[in-house]
Amino acid sequence: MTLTADLTELVRESLGDPRAEIAEQRVEPIHHPTHMLSTAGLYRVRGTTTAGRAWSFVVKSVQSVKHWPGLDTVPEALRADFVAGFPWRTDVDVYLADEPLPAGLRLPRLHRLDDLGEDRLVMWLEDVDARQDRWDIGRYRTAARLLGELAAARRVGDPGPDLGLHAIYQGPISHLFLPAFADEAIWRHPLMPGPDDPLRTDLLTMADFIPEVLETLARLPRTRCHGDASPANLLVPLDDSAEFVAIDWSWGTPTAVGFDLGQLLVGQFHDGVGDPAELPAIHSTILEAYTTALGGDPEQVMLGYVGALTIRSLWMALPIERLSDEPGPELADLFRKRVALARFITGLARRYGFA
Repeated sequence: MTLTADLTELVRESLGDPRAEIAEQRVEPIHHPTHMLSTAGLYRVRGTTTAGRAWSFVVKSVQSVKHWPGLDTVPEALRADFVAGFPWRTDVDVYLADEPLPAGLRLPRLHRLDDLGEDRLVMWLEDVDARQDRWDIGRYRTAARLLGELAAARRVGDPGPDLGLHAIYQGPISHLFLPAFADEAIWRHPLMPGPDDPLRTDLLTMADFIPEVLETLARLPRTRCHGDASPANLLVPLDDSAEFVAIDWSWGTPTAVGFDLGQLLVGQFHDGVGDPAELPAIHSTILEAYTTALGGDPEQVMLGYVGALTIRSLWMALPIERLSDEPGPELADLFRKRVALARFITGLARRYGFA
């Protein structure tokens, strides 16, 4: 991928100025989480024209997980199915499908798509100027409503298994998180709540219920979804061109009703933003707003939401990959919040029959 090639035509098209000439340009890496297995690179390419106009693109490189450096951590017997089933190009396919979105939700403009071959694609996207303020309950309500409308726009008649959740269970939960949480030494770390804490028992016990949760989800109606609808992926544009600009679409197949609510709930708390005391109010608000917009059975939405949340987010709530980091107040605060998040999810799972 060449980020310094002649971008003159791309800049002219984005600015709507057929005579624009580039005066200077620069490339800046954008930090992205390491769990984004199919994202090979994320950059901001920006500059100015000779007339002094600023221009900017977000450049996202996506690729099949067959190129992922950590592929050898997937058990060999599961590797081929993992590569074949991982939805690495969902963020591209949402543009190619060209399906309408609910009023108030839009995509960043796709200026160019480069096919590098070998299942590698590069997207040249609008650089959305977005608000950086914390979400209030009203914004959560609006997001859940729009996600419910998105789900309502395309329902799939026949229920069926969610292969992505099966892959999470058979991969990282079974081969990484459960062995780690079974080790008392991890729980004795000063940042963890201790080996006798009920949370450890909950995590290890709830793992036995995962096959039952997957069976429950497979019986629910399926709908279109975003796949990773965390607040970080629902940008609030400063130009008021939409309520949200949705980025990083990540689930290539329909999912059980309620699926998107899980990432909406945990997103900011995974990032260490917000007070865990806010979780109950956010939970009840988004569940009601989504269900109303979908026009679905509240019991089914609740099962889909909490079931998917349990599998996808419970065992990943504790940032054990950070246990070797330099200790400090910021890291301690992150663990405090993430432990509280894990306790909240286990509470939901028990309340709704998944434990």
